[in-house]
Amino acid sequence: MDRVVIVTGATGKLGPEIARRFGATGAKVVVNDNRQSSELAEGLAAEINKGPGKCFAYKADVRRYEDWQGMVEETLRRLNRIDVVVNLAGGNLGKLTGKENKLLLDHNEEDWDLVIDVNLKGTFNCLRAVAPQMIKQREGHFILISSLQGVKPRALVSSYSAAKAGVFGLMKAAALEFGQYNIKVNAVNPGGETPVTKKDCVLGRFSTQGDLADFIVYLSQTDNISGQTFHVGNRIWV
Repeated sequence: MDRVVIVTGATGKLGPEIARRFGATGAKVVVNDNRQSSELAEGLAAEINKGPGKCFAYKADVRRYEDWQGMVEETLRRLNRIDVVVNLAGGNLGKLTGKENKLLLDHNEEDWDLVIDVNLKGTFNCLRAVAPQMIKQREGHFILISSLQGVKPRALVSSYSAAKAGVFGLMKAAALEFGQYNIKVNAVNPGGETPVTKKDCVLGRFSTQGDLADFIVYLSQTDNISGQTFHVGNRIWV
C-alpha cells in the first residue's frame, strides 16, 4: 500500500500503534505531535522506517490553522499527495492540563476554550487544511477519532463531551460536502476500558489498541463508506 497517511496526536496512547500498522502496510506516514520534545515522535518515525513503510515526524499544534498549513505543505513537498488523515489529537481537560477534570460550573472560559479548540477546532482545521489537496486528487479519507463520551456524557467532562458531540455533526456535514469529490469522512469511537467493566462487553473482553488500529487501516481502504460513526468495541450502545 503506497499511500500517504497523516496521524495527528501520534505519540499518545493509541497513536503509535495506528502509525505502526499503517507503516507495516508500506504506507508513507507523517507522525504529528505538539510536545516540546520531539524525541517520542522522532523515535516512532525511526522505528517505522526500519520496516516497509517510510515516516517522518512533524510538530504542529492542531489548534493553529497555520501549523496545519505547514504540515500539509511539507507533506506535499516530500511525498506529493495525502491519501488518509487520522485525526487523533485531543483529550479532556485533565489530559490536556495534567490536572483534574472539573464539574461544568467549575470550568472557566480558558478551560472551556482549550478543550473545544483542541478537539473541535482542531478537527475543523484538519478538514479545512487537507481537503483542498484531496479535492485535487479526487479521492481521500478523513478518519476522525471521537469518543463514546460524545454519545453518552458523564460528569466532570462536559467540555469534552460537547466537543466530541460536535465532531459527529462536523463529520456528517463534511461527508455531505466532500462526497462529490470521492472524499470519505468517518468517525471512530475507541472502545475503552473505563468506565465499563468486562461484564458490560458482549464478548467478555476489552478491545485492544491493536484492534482499533486494525479497524482504522481497514476503514481507510474502503471506497464506499462515508458519513458514519463506528464504535470499535463490543459493548452495546442504544
